[in-house]
Amino acid sequence: MEDEGFEHLALIRRWVAGETVNNTVGIKFIGGPFAGRTKIVLLDEDGLPPAVIRASGGSAGPSRHAYEAVRSTDARAGWIYAYTGPEPAAES
Repeated sequence: MEDEGFEHLALIRRWVAGETVNNTVGIKFIGGPFAGRTKIVLLDEDGLPPAVIRASGGSAGPSRHAYEAVRSTDARAGWIYAYTGPEPAAES
C-alpha cells in the first residue's frame, strides 16, 4: 500500500513539474488571483489542453476568473494559462 501512495505522489510531482504522463500534464496559471498555481489537465487526442479554464473561490472570493491556454516555450509543459480577466457578474 505504501508503494502505491509513493507512486501516486511521484506521478503528481511529474505532472506539476510540467511532464506529460498518460496524456495528462500540469499547466501553470500566469496572472490574476490564481497566479503561480498549477492545474492538472487531461489533454485531448491532439495533445491540446482545454482552451479556457474558469476558476473561482479560495482567496479570490466568489467571483469567477477566466484563463486561456497559450503556447509557451518557457514552460516545460509547452502551455500556460494566461489570465483574461474576471467574468462579468451574472444579471439578477
